[in-house]
Amino acid sequence: MTTSSTSSASSDLSVRQQRIVDALRPFFGAEADALYEANGRSLQKLAYSARQSGLPNFHRLATGLALAQELLCEELTTRSVFDTPTAVADFLKLHFAGQPHESFVVLYLDSRHSLIAFEELFRGTLAQTSVYPREVLKRALHHDAAALIIAHNHPSGSTDPSRADELLTQTLKAALAMIDVRVLDHIVVAGARTKSFAEIGLL
Repeated sequence: MTTSSTSSASSDLSVRQQRIVDALRPFFGAEADALYEANGRSLQKLAYSARQSGLPNFHRLATGLALAQELLCEELTTRSVFDTPTAVADFLKLHFAGQPHESFVVLYLDSRHSLIAFEELFRGTLAQTSVYPREVLKRALHHDAAALIIAHNHPSGSTDPSRADELLTQTLKAALAMIDVRVLDHIVVAGARTKSFAEIGLL
């Protein structure tokens, strides 16, 4: 009964989805199909599940995701973020993958705009998170940053910035300018999509 159901589900997969299931088999074996289905055929949701689970197979997948993120991080530390804008977006999408709550992260950059460090500073609810500018300033000084890229996710799936997002950006920009640290961008991440404040003229 289970085998028949799994075979039926597999036959309904698109070419891309089947490719994902095949890539998951080294981690989950025969359970790959069922786990993909249980997570709504969403690799993002499965990635989040892997990061939260302590089971060995999930841990191996989470380790693979962490290595992929470190690969992108390595690129950002050796070049200016302006030379690798897609790497910044990919890094953030991988970090927020499947996350059901909002959180606020900061990329700290040196004078060449290469990555010094990355931190998640605040975590919130499904719809919002509270950000404290004073803490952002403290961490920027701690890392001796010359510039920042800030980002947060929208679990709702919309990349449209809220009025609160715009106000926060301006508040942080003004506060950080007092210690000669520039806010280069604020990026909103919603699943596989991103929106840059700098690109749409909000910074």
